Amino acid sequence: MNGKRLVKVVGGLLLILSLFGAVQAMAEGFDLAQMTNDEIAGLLNQVTDEFVKRGIEKTATLAKGAYIAGEDLPAGRYVYTCLAKGNDWGNVTIYSDRGEGKQLMWNVVTAPEEGEEPDTIYITLNEGDQLKSGVAFSLTIMAAVAFR
Repeated sequence: MNGKRLVKVVGGLLLILSLFGAVQAMAEGFDLAQMTNDEIAGLLNQVTDEFVKRGIEKTATLAKGAYIAGEDLPAGRYVYTCLAKGNDWGNVTIYSDRGEGKQLMWNVVTAPEEGEEPDTIYITLNEGDQLKSGVAFSLTIMAAVAFR
């Protein structure tokens, strides 16, 4: 066997072995213990973004505060639900440009009266929009409407 042919055969075997290793690793799943904190945070962001893209309805409960779409939570369409209790109330505001731009939405939300449903608002957050809430709230990814 000449040298060039030997190199091709060995190269082909190495390629097959590396592909087999990659397939085997995918079948076994991720070894999260071997990942850095930044790698795990990046993976979580990718999974969350995929939930939004696919319209898989998931809900997150968040404390009052300011959140940037694309950093703190994925850009997308959501159902905002006020989680205020008792006499609590607050404002919900969306600003463009990480909170430095124009006001895109403003609503007052209050705790529900006995037997009433909590305040809900349908919102869209584009990359870089800032969502500010004066009360605890939940965001539910809004699945796309299926027309038949």
